[in-house]
Amino acid sequence: MATCYDNQFEFTFKQATPALLLLWGDDAGAIRQAAQFAVAQWGVPLDDPFLAEKLSVDDIISTPGRLPDSAATMPLGGGRRVILLNGTSGEESTNAIKDLTEAVKTTLAMPLADVLIVLPLPRVLEKASPLVKLAEGAPNALSVRFFLPKARDLGAWLKNEFKGAHKRPEPQAMSLLVDHLGADREQARREVEKLLLYVGEAETVTAADVLASLSGAIPADVFTLAEAVGRRDLRQTDRLLCHMQEEGQDLNAAFSVTLRHLSLLKTAQELQQAKQPPDAILKASGKARAPKTAQNEFLQQVRNYPHTRLAALPAYAVETLTQSRSGLLDSNLVLSRALLALAS
Repeated sequence: MATCYDNQFEFTFKQATPALLLLWGDDAGAIRQAAQFAVAQWGVPLDDPFLAEKLSVDDIISTPGRLPDSAATMPLGGGRRVILLNGTSGEESTNAIKDLTEAVKTTLAMPLADVLIVLPLPRVLEKASPLVKLAEGAPNALSVRFFLPKARDLGAWLKNEFKGAHKRPEPQAMSLLVDHLGADREQARREVEKLLLYVGEAETVTAADVLASLSGAIPADVFTLAEAVGRRDLRQTDRLLCHMQEEGQDLNAAFSVTLRHLSLLKTAQELQQAKQPPDAILKASGKARAPKTAQNEFLQQVRNYPHTRLAALPAYAVETLTQSRSGLLDSNLVLSRALLALAS
């Protein structure tokens, strides 16, 4: 039938609904959303066992005729049917994809009427994959490729979301969101909805709002790490970084939260040099309601962290992020070395 990219998908699908829809590429969140959109547009409830069927890759492999048989089955009362490939992880083996391709080939060779087959397959296919070629060449199939959005794409999307909600995000708030939310647009939408509920009637979305709203989504280790860097506790910083990387955590959120914490120390130092009292410093730093022990810890960090290092922080942050996103070096390696340097 055709092939298109993610930004053309909804229009293309509405213009001519295919019998088989192949959703593939790197953006797993966008692929999930596209599958949900297609099923909703088709108008068949997934919880109706007579009209909808969910198949796993294992189902299709264990019973080679399962997919074509399901596609040929007509409901007793007539009407549309939907078949959804369910539970794909993005880690399917080459042999599994090969078997799936054979099942799809058999199915597409059949006359298909009043059925929509949706195959969401994130991260396991390439442009030259036989399954992609098969869907692109079939008159009754549509192949849609989903790319990971770049940071500027996510930033533009966030600006539109905030504009629609009549909110004005601070630059640091936007930076935190872009660094933390990454490429999964479905997750981004959920987190933005939660953030908007958190800020309520306030017009401005601050970095503090983002950190508070995302606190359940950002691992607790991230905040502990920021405090360790602020104390210049090199041993704990190293231990936490090792643990986070062993857990497979992306260090972008950790670096962003640490930069935010060090920026607060910089502001507090400037207020201290201006002879402002501790209460005023704590209020300006958002620590006025923190426990007394946390307030004392923060003020101690303000006194002890090197002023010259904080003054150079913006340039250091830009240089580090440029290196981590260049694609020439491992991002987590660059960020972990930068965090250790800030804690030294």
